[in-house]
Parts: sequence; structure tokens; C-alpha cells
Amino acid sequence: MADQYPPDADTLRALGYEKKTHHAGDLPLWRIHFTRSAHVVPWNRLRTWGPVPTSRWEPHPLPPGEAAPLGAAYLGEDVLTCLAEVFQLTRFVDVDHDAPYVTAFHTTRDLVLADLTRDWLLAAGASAQVAFGEKARTRAWARAIHEAWPHLDGVYSLSAIALSRKVVTLWNGDAFPDRPDFSQPLNSPAILPGIAAATAQIHYTSNIII
Repeated sequence: MADQYPPDADTLRALGYEKKTHHAGDLPLWRIHFTRSAHVVPWNRLRTWGPVPTSRWEPHPLPPGEAAPLGAAYLGEDVLTCLAEVFQLTRFVDVDHDAPYVTAFHTTRDLVLADLTRDWLLAAGASAQVAFGEKARTRAWARAIHEAWPHLDGVYSLSAIALSRKVVTLWNGDAFPDRPDFSQPLNSPAILPGIAAATAQIHYTSNIII
């Protein structure tokens, strides 16, 4: 495939996929979410409208529109990854605008994910550059993966921003708990030193005052 877009669903099914299981008892997943934006999505919900141009691994069909119950939530294995991903366009961590929160939770069941962190894309006819390249193309792969295996909860991928970190793009919203393990405003004095340290580690700037 010269253009490195995905093959049809039958071809993918014949290949199979590499599985990543995120067990309910594993370390928590983290999410930074905004509580006062024009389109607020609660921490335990998917964004079901899409796809949106800035997002990478969401399976919403084209043309853009409401796709419920299918959706996407971008989750990190740590706070640093979430900061790098959420504020990637400006590389400026604004702890005040749109009242961002950082939330951690354990899923209510194991997640079954397509593992894109190893060699599967290469076997499927793409290359590593697909995972970090044009987002319209990665969304095409997400749609193809979902079509081939609609039971999957999402994909497990390398962060295109913090390259040593992993990201879970969740497509199925039934594994969210009712209550988080941890949730604080990003500008909470209790966590600002940690947020400032993580921001400095990824060489972003911020409006943090300690």
C-alpha cells in the first residue's frame, strides 16, 4: 500500500490483531478534561461527536456527526502524558482556562485493545510513520480496525508527542466507574508543584504560579 491507508476489513481480519489487555486492577488511567468549555465532556463519558481534525485514533464514521454510542476518550498512563497530549498545539499549560481537571480512575472491567505499539501496523501494510503522521490517515486506520473488530474497546498506541509514553484511546464507554479515584482542578494548590514539575520535564511553558 503505497499510500499506507488501511486495507479492507476482511484483509485485516485475516491478519488478526495484537491484543493489549488493560486489567481493571492495573494502575489507574488518567484524563485531563475541561469543565467550562463550549462542549463539556464529563470525565467518565466519551465524546461521541466526531471525528474532529485534531484527534488521532478515533473511529467515528465520515462525514463528521453524532456517532453514539461509539466515541473516543484519550487517556494516559500518567499525568505527564496527558499534559503533553492535551496542550500539544500551544505547548503552554493553562491551568485556568476552561477550568481543566485532572482525573484518575480504574476501569470497572478489563479493556481489550488493539496494540499498535509494536509491529502490527508494519504487518498490516503500513509503517511506523503512520502512527505519528497525518491524523486523517490514523483516523482511517481507527475506522478500519473498528470495522474489522467492533468488540474492541479501543487502541493502545505510542504518544505522538511524548514518544516514550503510551496512550489508550477508549471507544467503548461502559467501563467507566461512577466515581474517580482522584480528581482535582489543574490549578489546585495541592497538585500545582507536581504539575509544574511535569510541565518543565516536557519543556512546555505555563501560567503556574507557586
